[in-house]
Amino acid sequence: MNSIVEAWEQLSKEYGSRLALKDESTGFGLSFTELYETINKTAQILENLNFKPKSNILLCSNPHPLWHVIDQAIMTNNLVSVLADPTSGLPEIKHLVETMQIKVLFTDNIKLATELAQEQLSIHIFYVGASDISAYKRQNIYSLTEEIKKVEFKTKQNKEYSPDALASIMFSSGTSGKSKGAMFTHQNLLLSCYDHKTSLGSTRKKTCVDLLSCSHIAPRLTEWALLLNGNTIIYTNYTKYLKTVQKHKPEYLICVPKILNMIIAQYKKEILKLSKFSQKLNNVAFNISNKHYKLKFKYSNNIVVKTLSAILSVCNFVCYKLFIKKIVEKFINPNCLLFAFGAFTDKNIENVISAMGLNLMVFYGLTESCVCAAYTSQGHKKAYSVGKTNPNMDVIISDLETGQKLGFNKKGMIKVKGKQVMRGYYNNEEETKKVFDSQGYLITGDLGYISEDGFLYFVGRHKNIIVLNNGENIDSVKIELICNNSNFVQQTVIFGQDKPYLTAVIVPDKDYILKWANEKNIDINTQDGKNLLKKDIIIDINNLIGKDKFFRWIEQIKDIVIIDEPFSIENGLMTRKYTVIRTKVYDKYKNLIDNMYKG
Repeated sequence: MNSIVEAWEQLSKEYGSRLALKDESTGFGLSFTELYETINKTAQILENLNFKPKSNILLCSNPHPLWHVIDQAIMTNNLVSVLADPTSGLPEIKHLVETMQIKVLFTDNIKLATELAQEQLSIHIFYVGASDISAYKRQNIYSLTEEIKKVEFKTKQNKEYSPDALASIMFSSGTSGKSKGAMFTHQNLLLSCYDHKTSLGSTRKKTCVDLLSCSHIAPRLTEWALLLNGNTIIYTNYTKYLKTVQKHKPEYLICVPKILNMIIAQYKKEILKLSKFSQKLNNVAFNISNKHYKLKFKYSNNIVVKTLSAILSVCNFVCYKLFIKKIVEKFINPNCLLFAFGAFTDKNIENVISAMGLNLMVFYGLTESCVCAAYTSQGHKKAYSVGKTNPNMDVIISDLETGQKLGFNKKGMIKVKGKQVMRGYYNNEEETKKVFDSQGYLITGDLGYISEDGFLYFVGRHKNIIVLNNGENIDSVKIELICNNSNFVQQTVIFGQDKPYLTAVIVPDKDYILKWANEKNIDINTQDGKNLLKKDIIIDINNLIGKDKFFRWIEQIKDIVIIDEPFSIENGLMTRKYTVIRTKVYDKYKNLIDNMYKG
């Protein structure tokens, strides 16, 4: 097999009427047989347009069964599937259409479709949504579902797929906010999918809930890998996420840190529904479990540590069975596997999720490199590691100054090489040269080290290092993750480049602050109340920072600004991978941040 598109015919024969994909909001679903047939019908629609091979076709849509149909149909015809984020606006899409000579656009955004139609660009526009668009036919906007109904299914003719032919372009969303189109061949994607399938293990005929955009490499590969084993994927959104999880009790969840925090928050809400006495018992049980998991992964040969670990293991078993499991199973399958992608998973989140008895599977990679490392439940797990390095890739650590390969447990730049790595950036030779070194390794921009037993540890982004005016280096992400563990805090971004100390922009946890204000009988709408709140937040986050065993006094936060609006994709302060764009936060709150360094 040379391409992922060759798999769907066999899957339709193997799993037939079993549900493959379903949209929870509309109820629209496709069995494996229907998925294969709909892919071929859509491919036939594209074939009738008579495009030359390797023509670029743009897909800009939210997660939905038809997303997979379109993506596979494009590649079935040896065309190039160009994936845009569904939150992209008219200027960005218009730029892509013009610079990449886009021939067809598939979108579920009727407003975007009509705006593009009014621009009179020479492209075919297919609307993917469920709304009636009969009023827009004069503008050459066609309903994909209506067009599919007109096509008679024909068995896909045997087509040849060159492993090295360009199949898809995906956009990386760096914290600079400037997207670059990473080019992938059929071989890149197929090998990456098989790597992912191996990492997931023998997951067959189970259910997975997802809400992440498949325009990103991690959910795209994960869903392919799950579908190859006959699993069902159910799409939902953030508003309905916990209800969907509670309804279906899936065996798998595709997660980013935001979702993990939602699960932890729901666990805390369930505890608050109990009596005061039961709350205390559950808190004791949870603390025992938390200590057990912290100690469990230390792998110490010390007899005292081993003995304590054994005692805690027995206590944890009892506490989990009697208390924790009963809380967890109210809203989630206690045997659920959580596939974690996106931003670096904070070790405290990892501890809490593990203490809840849920199995967290971490995957590390970039858009440009696919999955470079993973830890699973099959012997590839160590606390706070991003897993064993991919055996089918060459993953190394290099010195930041000399570029030379470093030995075990030496911190440096993570670099990768392999057939899964992208070909380069589309029409951007300059950026392509920057991201590959002289030996052909992709420079990830991430800092880390590899242990002697092959586990990769991520320690931060190289460009996220803040250098104070005294020359001291601060890992901004590390400090932000610690600050986010404060009960007062929902989100944090710290600043201090070329300054004498660190400051932070804080998005508060409003529910906790109301509770704090009521307990202290403080009116937070007064200036005195705001000053007391600010003081307590600074004390709390610095106490948390001080608990880190590698704490340095320069890592304390001297001043903060409290803002009301969370950082989000919608307001442009986060990337599509839910990573805060530090430069944009600074631009928006420049005066407030600069004022913290005056006087």
